[in-house]
Amino acid sequence: MDHFLVWDTVSMAWTEVGLSSADYPKIALELRANYSTWEEVNEIIMGDVLGSFAVKSAFFPLALIPLIGMFLITPFPDWGYEKSYLQKRMMRWQRLPRWQHYLNPVRLVGYPIAYLFSLSLRHKLKAAYFSQTPTNAELGRSTL
Repeated sequence: MDHFLVWDTVSMAWTEVGLSSADYPKIALELRANYSTWEEVNEIIMGDVLGSFAVKSAFFPLALIPLIGMFLITPFPDWGYEKSYLQKRMMRWQRLPRWQHYLNPVRLVGYPIAYLFSLSLRHKLKAAYFSQTPTNAELGRSTL
């Protein structure tokens, strides 16, 4: 199964703008249609998306050092990642078994930072996912 929706949604935690409150219910409807439980979605988020962004997140504290941060840290994209970039990132991640990615010590250092970056987004997404009942989902599809 292609998990692009999950990757695209959670990657917004590493953007300047992020998601608006109105985005969460729409995304939750799509997630409900494709994933029968929150645990399925959360496994992709915690194991794959956060793992993929962990290396980038590990270097974020260096951005606080003025001169070093200017050269080592690329700015976050404003409105989200390009679809092609994110698809390539997913393909690179999926080439290896998940556990092999976590042999990288930089990824292990960055994972807690990635976790914190995504905390608010994950909380709002989970709440939206559970607020969508089948009746609401059907109503939402008919109005979209």
